[in-house]
Amino acid sequence: MNSTSSTGTGGHAGNGAPVDAVVVGSGPNGLAAAAVLAREGLSVHVIEGHPQIGGGTRTEELTVPGLLHDVCSAVHPFGVASPLFLDLPLEEHGLEWGFAEVDVAHPLDGGRAGILRRSIVETAAGLGVDGRSWKRTFGPLTAKAPELAGDVLGPLVGIPSHPLTLARFGISAFQPATLLAKRWKEPETRALFAGIAAHVYRPLSQPVTASAGMMFIAMGHTYGWPVAKGGSR
Repeated sequence: MNSTSSTGTGGHAGNGAPVDAVVVGSGPNGLAAAAVLAREGLSVHVIEGHPQIGGGTRTEELTVPGLLHDVCSAVHPFGVASPLFLDLPLEEHGLEWGFAEVDVAHPLDGGRAGILRRSIVETAAGLGVDGRSWKRTFGPLTAKAPELAGDVLGPLVGIPSHPLTLARFGISAFQPATLLAKRWKEPETRALFAGIAAHVYRPLSQPVTASAGMMFIAMGHTYGWPVAKGGSR
């Protein structure tokens, strides 16, 4: 598998040699696709227009020398849960996950905050009257998180491996995040869920926006929200 930051030409590597596949973009999805093709014995050429590979997982020295900044993606609950990433020998190439005691904190005025911990019991204990509802909402999802990860992060074509689990998830996931948040009374709980659901990059009043928050929280309670030591690169 070759990579280059040049524009390249379709079907040929930077040196002009023919290849079986050309992948445009060296973000995590492009590199994952290239790795899958290469494992099947195909020659692959990855084209990247930026001086550094990595796309949304780039790490650069943006301020002072030696201080590393993750340019986009910094924490990786889906990275540690991905069936493909688990199947790739990433640790052999230097990947080491770092886990914190607190995975997510959404601060509010007055020193208050909604806190997400890997333990659903400990998280619920810090959410006041919403603790029971939090466990009722995310407990079943957390128990089925590996099944959900396999279907949600897998190919879009084909029949899901766990259709009943996916259907149960969809009942709440298709709701707007603002509607699902009405299950809770505490400002800390609503802020915690809304902040996590905002990863969907759409107005939280739109349908299906609850899905991102539900998946990120279920992955957090199952796998944690780790960082890659040394940067996402």
